[in-house]
Parts: sequence; structure tokens; C-alpha cells
Amino acid sequence: MNWGRFTLAPDVSAADLVISVRKGNGKVAQPTIGGVPINNRPVILEPTDSGVGIGGHRGNPTQVGDPTNSQPQSPRPQVEVGQAQDMFVVYRGKRDNALDYPAVWRYSAKDALRSPGVPAADVFRKLIAEAEKQQTATP
Repeated sequence: MNWGRFTLAPDVSAADLVISVRKGNGKVAQPTIGGVPINNRPVILEPTDSGVGIGGHRGNPTQVGDPTNSQPQSPRPQVEVGQAQDMFVVYRGKRDNALDYPAVWRYSAKDALRSPGVPAADVFRKLIAEAEKQQTATP
């Protein structure tokens, strides 16, 4: 948002790009507790001149046929497996289930999402600037 190049979209169907970030913990696998309710409603942040506007909903949205919204489960031990490093992944928007398609760009590194600099965002910004530079240079 500070860059001024992109704006937040209220819905994936209106977004040109979908950016997914995941903070790594240095481990490929780690024990966790499963079967607890997940609050998977979207949260929307919108910067204004006087601060930031935040919108969202409480609880889980009900969707017909969604097996995750069926009978409540009891907590149970499980193992979460994933990337050990921080990930910044970009997908094409304006499609249903955008995250089910291949990513158009992916960056993974230790501390790639570390504040305040957020190195992954800096690499992405440089990539976009270079692509725009090449596009204007090509007749």
C-alpha cells in the first residue's frame, strides 16, 4: 500500500493478483493440535488518509457441502508439514479458487517476511519495476 502500485480488493474475483504469505519456523514438520474451529472469514484492511479501516466477520461462513463446516470435531494431536522458510507467493486473481492454480511467482528465504523491511516485498517490488522497465523499452 505504501508503494502506491496496488490497492486491496474486497474479493478474489476483483483482484488482479492474490498474494499469500506464510511465516516459516525453521522446521519442516512440527506437532500441532487439530480439530479446533477455524475462523476462515476474510479480513479487509483499507488505508485511509487518517489511518486504516478494517472490516471482517466473526465466526465461520456456512457453505453448503463444505465438509469443514460439518459436525464439530474434538481437538487431537497432529503434525503440520510445510516449508521451513518464510514464503511470499503470487497468484493470478479474477478466478475461482485462485490458490488452486500454479503460482506466477514465488519467493522463499529465511526471514523473508521479517519486519520492518520485509525483504520478500522488496524483491517483488524490484521484479515488478524491472518488468515495467523492460515493457516500456520494447517497441
